[in-house]
Amino acid sequence: MPEKIIVLRWSRPFLTGIQLTLAKFSFVKRLFTLLTFLPFCAAAQPPAGYYNSAANLNGQPLRVALYNIIKTATQLSYTPGLWNAYYTTDVKPNGKLWDIYSDVPGGTPAYQYTLGSDQCGNGANHENSCYNREHLWPQSLFGSAYPMVSDLWVVYPTDYYVNNQRGNLPYGKVGTATKTFTNGSKLGNNVYPNAPTSVNCFEPIDSFKGDIARSYFYIVTRYYADSNYFTTWEMANKIALKPWAVQMLLDWHHLDPVSQKEIDRNNAAYALQNNRNPYIDNPMYADCIWGTANCNSLSVLAVNKLGQLVVFPNPAENHVSIASEDLKEGTLDVLDATGKNVYHSTAAHEQRVEIATEGWAKGVYIIRLQSEKNLQVTRLIVR
Repeated sequence: MPEKIIVLRWSRPFLTGIQLTLAKFSFVKRLFTLLTFLPFCAAAQPPAGYYNSAANLNGQPLRVALYNIIKTATQLSYTPGLWNAYYTTDVKPNGKLWDIYSDVPGGTPAYQYTLGSDQCGNGANHENSCYNREHLWPQSLFGSAYPMVSDLWVVYPTDYYVNNQRGNLPYGKVGTATKTFTNGSKLGNNVYPNAPTSVNCFEPIDSFKGDIARSYFYIVTRYYADSNYFTTWEMANKIALKPWAVQMLLDWHHLDPVSQKEIDRNNAAYALQNNRNPYIDNPMYADCIWGTANCNSLSVLAVNKLGQLVVFPNPAENHVSIASEDLKEGTLDVLDATGKNVYHSTAAHEQRVEIATEGWAKGVYIIRLQSEKNLQVTRLIVR
């Protein structure tokens, strides 16, 4: 699964616990020509001007502006609309189904589903029987009303059994697991600070926590004016996220930055629903509304340039190429899992650099590109 990107204001702290002291290291750099590189470039693609009305806004005014941008959408039918949509929104490169409750990005899942032939309304009392439609925000908490009940950012395809085991439980951080599923998702008591302890919770694996967080941010934005449809529960007062849930979802948003899977899903969903998930296109919006970042000075130009850090190949073996307009004036660092800086450069003359990785230890690295206004961070895997 391609790795993940997050773009934040430089003023917001990021990656707490990783030492970001900048050390000087020699590096190998050469041009990676445009014609060679462009076929591998992939980024979220909102139409020109899509977010113009959100420029120079912060906090709740920004949320309202985003609501007005995405509130008008094409309503899909529950059946067959969602089933048909998954053929483009949730298909893996190998043609199988993306299932956030059973997949193992970067690893080998215990099972995979074939779109169509493996879908079901009901399945067996075990994993790997079939997939159905999982409402990340339980549909009973908004009366199964349209358009929420068939919104692609509310409803994902997942394993029937895991979906059924989660039921209407809130998401959370499991302390003692009462049940663990094949990809590591689990049920148990919720030990996230200030979370309610009266019910258990469901915790997905780290690789899908950001997907869920950004879907929740979409839901509470898209349905900002529809609060009366929603019932108060452990994670929200109607459509307003509770403080503990806000903090947990922001943590997940930072832990698991935007992936190519999400970018592809956003583009495919836009083709069907005619609205986008703003928190995939511009991840810093979440911090500007619910966190401590400030988008007041973010111009229209800056809004439309976010999320352009491109890394290829990823995973890498002998070299990795990095592209971004911010390279011309920013500082690029690569950190290993211990926080040691293994690569550093400042204000490259080109928008693309190629770094030799053949002498690096295998594992996960953090790529960090800081410019005057943006901080872009993504993960690199070296094999």
